[in-house]
Amino acid sequence: MKYDSEYYTLGESGDSTSYMLNQIEGSDDGLERLMSLFPIHRKVLGAGRVGISEGNRAKFQPCDYHETAEQLVSERFRQVLAPFNLPGVDFYQTNIVNGDKIWSEHYYMHIWNHYQAIHKKRSEISGTYVGDRFTLLKLSLDEEVLVQVPLEKRLVFRLREDPTFLFHESVVAALSAADLSGLGFRRVDSWSIGSAFEDDDDDFYDDL
Repeated sequence: MKYDSEYYTLGESGDSTSYMLNQIEGSDDGLERLMSLFPIHRKVLGAGRVGISEGNRAKFQPCDYHETAEQLVSERFRQVLAPFNLPGVDFYQTNIVNGDKIWSEHYYMHIWNHYQAIHKKRSEISGTYVGDRFTLLKLSLDEEVLVQVPLEKRLVFRLREDPTFLFHESVVAALSAADLSGLGFRRVDSWSIGSAFEDDDDDFYDDL
């Protein structure tokens, strides 16, 4: 269970939880492939466009992180990750549109670096691992898989079996130090499907 204490899941926190953002008309069609486990740079030919579907539009100010169906991050967020030279992590410029206001320094983050790393005996699911037809209830990572992957190739990755994105503690520490808004992390060994709804922002970084 070594890696359960080294990896974190990313989620919304603070002001970003008051809004729901979604792609709107004019967003590049290639961005519909953001959940793909392969690169999409040849499919994305233009910028994305995101609008506010829920929340007080009059008070909206973008955070450094917003969850849409995917992950929308600011230029500041992107710059923190740049020195890590993350494989299989790409960014696509996306405009946040609210009436006549446009914020252009945001990006959809496409994480297609992936590993089949769920420990099936220790994790808890609803459904079946056959064909990956399940909902992940509690996660434990398979050390026999991850120990074979050099750290620089698994600093940020997605589970192949499930659309869960994982961040190594060194990356989380850098993002936390940058004092970014709208994001928080929960360590894998304290994550469950219900933890995303717990109101404990003060502990969201889980003992970094």
